[in-house]
Amino acid sequence: MTVTFAQSRVNQELAKEGVVPYPRFWASSWPLGSPSAGLFLHYIPSFVVIVAVPFGDAYSFILDVEGYPGSVMNFFVVVGFFWLRRAAPDLPRPFRCWWPVAAFYLAAQVFLLVAPFLRPPGGKGDTSLPYWLYPIVGIVILLGGVVYWAVWWKFLPWYRKYTLVPEHERLSDGTRVVVYKKLRKE
Repeated sequence: MTVTFAQSRVNQELAKEGVVPYPRFWASSWPLGSPSAGLFLHYIPSFVVIVAVPFGDAYSFILDVEGYPGSVMNFFVVVGFFWLRRAAPDLPRPFRCWWPVAAFYLAAQVFLLVAPFLRPPGGKGDTSLPYWLYPIVGIVILLGGVVYWAVWWKFLPWYRKYTLVPEHERLSDGTRVVVYKKLRKE
């Protein structure tokens, strides 16, 4: 229950920043002052996964699919940490991580990214689904996000010759939202 509400708030905040299509709808707190649209946005993929996955395997599959993209993100965060430390070594930082800790964390993320593709003993994972399915689904979800970004933010503005310009608006419920307007290139 807590995760569902927290995720609906994350969805609402993404909408407030104009990251998802139709941000006015998804960012709204109308009618009850709660992130109802964000809850609905969380409900859609949850419902699909619960209905599409065999009954006994749904919970394990959801946890696995959720964890794999998180490991991908953690991997890139640590790689970015090392890159930033090398590219800007004199940048003032309020906190400096001990590099062996970051290296160990990076190694752990590499393990979490590779291990799901290694054939388990007996060739069967902890569910009736193929052991390699959840990392593939996680990767497809991440690639779907990359395709969305490339089409919405790069290809369409280039092809239709416009620039996306952020504008701040206030909804009737008081919520502030960023809406991207199309500014034609001359």
